[in-house]
Amino acid sequence: MELKSLIDKLHSLERKLLPFLEKYKEFDEIVKHSGMQEVEVMRALQWLENKVIVKIETNESKIITLSEKAKAYSILPERIVLKNLNEKEIGLEDLKNKTKLSDAEINISIGLLKKRMAIEIVKDNNIKIKINENGKRLIEKSTPEEDLFYKLLKINLNADNLEDSEKFAFNELKNRGLVNVETRKIRKVNLTDLGKELIKQKIETNIIEALTPEILKNKEWQKKKFRAYDIKINVPKIYGGRRHPLNEAMSDIRKIFMNMGFKEMEGPLVETAFWCMDSMWIPQDHPAREMQDTFYLPYEGKIPLDIAKKVAIVHENGGKSGSNGYGYKWDEKIAKQLLLRTHTTATTFRYFGEKKIKPPAKYFYIGRIFRNEAIDATHLPEFHQSEGFVMEEGLTMRDLMGYIKEFYNAMGIYKIKFKPTYNPYTEPSLECIGYNEQLGKWVELINSGIFRPEALEPYGIKVPVLGWGLGVERLAMMLHQQKDIRNMLGATADLNWLRNHKVIKKW
Repeated sequence: MELKSLIDKLHSLERKLLPFLEKYKEFDEIVKHSGMQEVEVMRALQWLENKVIVKIETNESKIITLSEKAKAYSILPERIVLKNLNEKEIGLEDLKNKTKLSDAEINISIGLLKKRMAIEIVKDNNIKIKINENGKRLIEKSTPEEDLFYKLLKINLNADNLEDSEKFAFNELKNRGLVNVETRKIRKVNLTDLGKELIKQKIETNIIEALTPEILKNKEWQKKKFRAYDIKINVPKIYGGRRHPLNEAMSDIRKIFMNMGFKEMEGPLVETAFWCMDSMWIPQDHPAREMQDTFYLPYEGKIPLDIAKKVAIVHENGGKSGSNGYGYKWDEKIAKQLLLRTHTTATTFRYFGEKKIKPPAKYFYIGRIFRNEAIDATHLPEFHQSEGFVMEEGLTMRDLMGYIKEFYNAMGIYKIKFKPTYNPYTEPSLECIGYNEQLGKWVELINSGIFRPEALEPYGIKVPVLGWGLGVERLAMMLHQQKDIRNMLGATADLNWLRNHKVIKKW
């Protein structure tokens, strides 16, 4: 770029700052002598660096400063004590009144002076102190600690640049709480070859940055130059708002189910054990209810007593479901326990009981759930599930597999297999696995089945109900080729990836 063209594009802050860059190198010095605000200097330097006019070097340094306690002193306490001593013995109380120092300051000073053999302590009925010959000589010269203290009263020092004698003095002052060490970033600014050429040129500082009504009215534009705008210069990237990849996956799930004719459900995060477990025929002594799996709250909730009576009968003896039940006495108090829901199937059974769903019906739900699990690459204590059910006369396992294949095909996942599994509230039950081309292996996709008669009996549902639940984070991980669930949800996700991720629709 020609110098004239480059000069025409300089901002007024850059023009104002340039004359100071030949003489001053450190950022703080530039701010001090330029008379510009720190933020203005930093902005101008960044622009100049983008134009390859300067090179900014940033190094970390340990800076020594006086503590607030030390800033209250003009001289150190031991010097005050020494100046108030003579060959005549003086008691501690009199010394305190004479010096106006605190007990702690008196004690520290006496300890230091005794260590330097500058005083003698006489123990009579009361402790008395007097100066000796070494002390008289000490009055005539300062100690290394004092030299460092006086230096710090004027300027801050770099810990890496201390002389050997100063290092010992620094440790002494640090042990007394009189100095602090702060890690600071030291910025140095060096002119490039282009910059050295540029500062030799005559650079006009009185230019027009932006056109205003006043400039037009006063015709200032006839007397001044306009700054040229550099439309090719590198500028910091601005990240606009965009959807989180997890929300993108949820949005895709929602669109697919709605395109398949499903309606969306909604339900609470805090549930009773009744809706989360009892209502779907999970026994009250099931391991999933234990504290190590479930987040319980120290409160009781309300349950629908009419439905609860029917659920109790099915648990105890099977009722009219054709089952013998679990054969135990159902406890209403256990069912009233409040908890953070462990699965979204609780919402499905709420709809069975509260909405009185009648066939034919197709519903889905996307919601957050909570499980007391250790955090690792595939587990979090909170995550999201997508739940769904279809209720209609004559439904079979073939229909269930058809719905699942249709859903995953819409997601771009085509290699799918099914295998039998176990669920307490579905029979038969199916697990679906899909082939992940990136990982080169088959992975679990979804758990599903046909709800058992015992689970449906309390709600008077006599037709087959197909149900399923899938982990949204795991599906999103596959779509975005992520191997750690913490990249999909939580504060440890990579911010740069969240800003720049691309959606992968097919495996």
